[in-house]
Amino acid sequence: MNIRQATKQDCTQIAPLMYQAIHDIAYTLTGSTNTDEVLERLAMWVEKPKNRLSHENIWVADVEGEVAGMIISYRGDEAEALDRPIREWLTAHGSKVELDVETEGFVQYIDSLAVLEAYGGRGIGTKLIEQICTVAAERGVPAVTLNVDQDNQAAHRLYTRLGFHKEKEIMISGSRFDYMKKETRSTPFSV
Repeated sequence: MNIRQATKQDCTQIAPLMYQAIHDIAYTLTGSTNTDEVLERLAMWVEKPKNRLSHENIWVADVEGEVAGMIISYRGDEAEALDRPIREWLTAHGSKVELDVETEGFVQYIDSLAVLEAYGGRGIGTKLIEQICTVAAERGVPAVTLNVDQDNQAAHRLYTRLGFHKEKEIMISGSRFDYMKKETRSTPFSV
C-alpha cells in the first residue's frame, strides 16, 4: 500500500468513496439526489483545482493501482475560499442551498475519510489520518480537526483512540456532529 497525493485521473475512483463518506452532504455539494449525477459531479470537483473536493486536497491509499481509501483535508482558514467555487456553481445551476461552516482557523481540517469495504480492518483509515497529521506538522499547523457524526460510534472510538478530543457540537446538513481536535505536537499514533 502506498499513501500518495491524489491526481485528476483518480476522480472516478474517489467519487464513490467520497459519496460513502459524506452521504447527505454529497447532495448539498452537488445540488442533486440522483446517485449517478451525484457521482459525476463529485468526480468533476475532484478534477478541478482550488476547491474543497479537489485532488489537491486529497490523499489516497493506493493498492496495486486501486484507490482503496481516501482522505480530504485542507486548512481551516482556507475553507471559505475553497467553498466559493462550489457555492458559485450551485447558485449558477439554480440551487439555493447554503453550505455549512465545518471548520475555521489555522488548523488542518479532515473533511472526509473513506475506505473500500473490501479493504476494511487493515489500518488504512489510520494510515490516512497519520498522513494528514504529518502534513500538518510539516506545515507548522498546530492542530488537526474533524467532524464525526454523533451516530457513528465506531468512527468516534477510532478518533478518540488516535488522540482526538471533542471540542464542541455543530450542525452540518441537518445532522449533529462532534468537532474533534488533536494537537500536532501530541503523542504519535500507536497502531
